[in-house]
Parts: sequence; structure tokens; C-alpha cells
Amino acid sequence: MKAYKTSQGNWQVNFSERGKQRTLYLGREFNSASADRVARIVTDILSCRKRGEELPLEILRRIQKLPERVRKSFEKHGLIGGVSVLTLRELLEKFYATKSHCKRSTQLCYKNIGRHLTDFFGTDCRINSIGKLECEQFKNHFLVKYAACTVTRALRSCRTIFKYAVDGNYLSANPFKGVSNPAEVNLARQVYVSRETIFKVMACCRDDYHRLLLALGRFGGLRIMSEIRHLRYCDFKEKVICIHQDTKTGAREVPLFGEIKEIFDRIVLGLGADYKPGDLVFTGLPSFRRRIFAAIRSAGVERWEKLFTNLRSSCITDMVERKYSEKFLDAMFGNSALVRSRYYIQFRKDREYARALEENEVLRKISVESDAGIDIDSLPKEVLLVLRDLLVNRFGIGKQVGCGLIY
Repeated sequence: MKAYKTSQGNWQVNFSERGKQRTLYLGREFNSASADRVARIVTDILSCRKRGEELPLEILRRIQKLPERVRKSFEKHGLIGGVSVLTLRELLEKFYATKSHCKRSTQLCYKNIGRHLTDFFGTDCRINSIGKLECEQFKNHFLVKYAACTVTRALRSCRTIFKYAVDGNYLSANPFKGVSNPAEVNLARQVYVSRETIFKVMACCRDDYHRLLLALGRFGGLRIMSEIRHLRYCDFKEKVICIHQDTKTGAREVPLFGEIKEIFDRIVLGLGADYKPGDLVFTGLPSFRRRIFAAIRSAGVERWEKLFTNLRSSCITDMVERKYSEKFLDAMFGNSALVRSRYYIQFRKDREYARALEENEVLRKISVESDAGIDIDSLPKEVLLVLRDLLVNRFGIGKQVGCGLIY
């Protein structure tokens, strides 16, 4: 099939479908090469229909690059009947409408991703023209400006947006589905906030509400600010803190540790007759971060990255080191072991290396003494504990030593 030029200088393509002759009028602005490209698109469409196949993404992209007038001619003749021609702007408007029930922060996140998409692809870009190659280019463009973790979250949102397009029959496949994520966790931004450091900062806080906020993050492992936004005085029970408003994990309870209870009791005592169990504990949330930064400067402590996230991470790291059960950790922090190990548990390099060196020195001395003929049963319990984990095979499987600590 070829395009031809009429005596009036207009280009057109004649084709036959279902026994009927049809003419696709292109106009005078086309030349021989561009008109032939349109003719090849028509040929490919008819071939796909004859075989009963869906139009490939490559053909759809070629159609979207045609002028609007020519695309309407394709629709008029049924060449792209049933194929969505939504623009990116129209898709985003439809998607935003489905997220009206979400939290304001979630809606804002999706709108920011939508802005990045329209900046890169253009608001009038047809969604069918976006393929995996274009998505890879978008990812690489994003990586130039933002950290890998930010890009990973952006790609996750993009997959959600285009999954909505697939579910709504606007697209046949999700172009972001096969795009790989960069590194999801930036270990360089993880900082362990010690108990001594947080106590110094709390001592420089202007009031007990700021101290309570830090204590809830560092000793209770709460998500700040989402889990304290709707926290009320009545949620502080005798031994636990009830978390109700966390949409991620549902209701759960956090132990009311002494560091938190002491500050909370002072706050309740200071309220006196104004104490109302149903009142919110924290108000004026936007100003908390600025005031905590001021307390960190006053304490002479270097400000750590990810202010509240690293408080929760430090709390989880402490609990894991204390060998609490996985069931307890799941219930307290509202996440799985996989999430904790990937995002929260920190590797305390100095402490672990010092421990390894110390245990190795103990084992070296025991090894020398053992070779000298010293009775192992007379060794202290602490040494046997180390031997149980690290040198059990040196003394033979099944050998009972001291209190049954080595098997």
C-alpha cells in the first residue's frame, strides 16, 4: 500500500477493509516520505486485524506522533477504534479523583510525581506513546537530580498511576512495570542516636511536650508525625500507649516505658484542672521540628539526618539487640522482620568490631591455655558462653563441659 498525490496536490491513502473502499485524506502539508509512513502504519494495522492481534505498542507510538487531524481520521475510519488516546494530563486528573479519600500527604505525593511526569513527557503526551525505553529515560533523568531512595519511591508511584490506566482499559500494559529500582536504602543516612545524646537534647528542650515527642520516637519507636498527630491523653494507659490512627498497620499498643511515662506524668500534673482525657496531646505540629533543631544546637550535638526516622530506627536497633521475640517486635513497631532488617536495623560498626576483637582475644587465650593442658570444666561461665557460640567444634561434638553450656 502506497500513498499518492492528487492533481490538486493533496496526499491520501486508499485502503480496503471488509470489502469497502476507504480513503484516508492527509492534506497538502505531507510529502512523499511522510505520506508513505502513514500508509505503512495503515498496512500494519490491517495486518494485525487480519491476524486477530492487538496493536503493538510501537504502532501506537507511531500513531500518537501523527497530527491531531490525521489521528481523528484514523478514528473516523475505525483504524484505532477502541484504543484509548488519553493524554497524560487527562490520566492524572482521573487518577487524582480516585485518591480523594487518602491522606493529604499521600495526595500531595502523587501530585508531585505527576508534576515530574508532565515536566518530562509533556502534558499533551499520549499515554500510549510511553514505553519502557521512555520510562528508563525518565528514571535516568530523575537520578541526576535526586537520591536513589527518592527515585525508587517515585517509580513505585508511577507504577501505581499506570496500573490504574491498565485497570481502566486505557492501556494494554504498564510501561513502568519492567523498570528496575535503584538502591532502595541509603545506609549513609542512617545514624544511631544514643540514649546519652537524646537525653542531652531533651535537657535543652523548651518544654515537656518537645521532650515527650523525642521520647516517643527514641524509646517508643513511634512514627513521627503520622502516629502522634491524633494521639490523645486517654491513649496513655497504665502500661501501654494505644495507637489507633495508623492506617498502615491498624491499631496496636506500645509499652509505656519509664522514659516516656516520667515526662507524660509531668505534663498531666502541670495541666491540673485543665486536664481533659479526650484532648489531643500535641498541637501546633508544624513548629516542633524547628524548635527541636534549636534544642540540638543548644546541646552542642551535631544534627543527624532524618531527624525522626533515625530515632525510630535507633529504638528498633536497641530492641533487636536485646533479643526480643519477632512476635513482640511485630506488635510493637507495626512492621515485619523483612522491613525492619531492610530499613531500620542499623549496623553499629564500632560496637560490633570491638566485640569481635574482644571475643577473639578471649578465645585466643583459652586456646593457648587449653593446649597447655588446663581443664576446660574449670573455666568461668562467661567464657563457656563464648565457646558455645564460637568454638564448640574445637572440643568435640557431644562433649559436656561445665553446666552443660557446650554441646
